[in-house]
Amino acid sequence: MSELKLSVPLIQSIQKLLEAADPQAADELISAQYLSAVIGYLLAKHDMPAPARREAMQELFNFANYVLEDVERQSKPAENAFGIWKPGEA
Repeated sequence: MSELKLSVPLIQSIQKLLEAADPQAADELISAQYLSAVIGYLLAKHDMPAPARREAMQELFNFANYVLEDVERQSKPAENAFGIWKPGEA
């Protein structure tokens, strides 16, 4: 697969496009369902043998799971942080 240029503005643009077609897509889970359906549709239309499609679907699932775990990891506060910081303290 090629290198992707994933960004928050790109994701927001896609979600806004989905919302324009279906206001319920303001919910991230609904947007994710649309995107999952698009993945299935695009793979089904791609000219490749069925076993290769299944393999591609598994690779895409694994990639999506990697992104999910990476974003979750980045969103967590540091586990070893403690105390209270006050402005002016080093």
